[in-house]
Amino acid sequence: MNILKNNGLGSGFGWPLLALLLLSLTTFGDEASKTNPEERKPSVLITGANRGLGLELVKQYIEDDYLVYGTARKPDEADELKATGAQVVQLDVTSEESITAMAQTLEGKPLDILINNAGYFGPNKIGTKQDGIDTITRSEIELCFQVNAMGPIFVTQALMPNLRAGQQKKIINMSTRSSIISRPRSGAMGYRVSKAALNMVTSTLHGELFKQGFIVVSVAPGHNKTDMGTDRAKMTPEVTMPQLKKVIDELTRKQSSGFWYYDGKNLPW
Repeated sequence: MNILKNNGLGSGFGWPLLALLLLSLTTFGDEASKTNPEERKPSVLITGANRGLGLELVKQYIEDDYLVYGTARKPDEADELKATGAQVVQLDVTSEESITAMAQTLEGKPLDILINNAGYFGPNKIGTKQDGIDTITRSEIELCFQVNAMGPIFVTQALMPNLRAGQQKKIINMSTRSSIISRPRSGAMGYRVSKAALNMVTSTLHGELFKQGFIVVSVAPGHNKTDMGTDRAKMTPEVTMPQLKKVIDELTRKQSSGFWYYDGKNLPW
């Protein structure tokens, strides 16, 4: 029995039509089985990624085949960041408009890890005269808080849809041992106080998000040779950041709300 004829299709017309139908189904199946390679990769967004610790973290995650978003206030000048192959996103963590634009750029893109790395030390660098009670100004305190404490809050808020769509659900806040209240030190008041506030941000986010499957921690990178850390530092990002990445990779939910040194040591608040 000629099935094509029984279905109203003549032999001269039915076979080409059937072949076309089968080809279409095959093509559709092939396309349906394809997924964007970027969507299969784990993803991370690192703020302040155009230099220092952030840039080295970008390199480490690129090497590990992550889809990496690196932010910079001035992307046109972020040549080293661009050279890594990361997707460069404009972001000023003190600007509501910039944060909103970043979120719009990343709309619908799952994000596994957020590393709030962008930071501000103050007008005086480590190893030089640092602002204390006699020299600190209101504007400097405010800027430290806007970058170091408020920035991570509102960047995290803007990226919550992306993080909820991700698998790892890790929020990493870059703090410092200088924020440890039980180890009082002088100088750099704006930096130390704002980073202590960042640790409270970590604790509060953990309290709110832990039941949703999130891991939220503060980390301290150590004193590194960077623009912020100056050449007096004994450590380098090339040594410390691979270790910090390992700590982030191995984080478990039991470690959420903790404060961790780059080498995995648990730090006091």
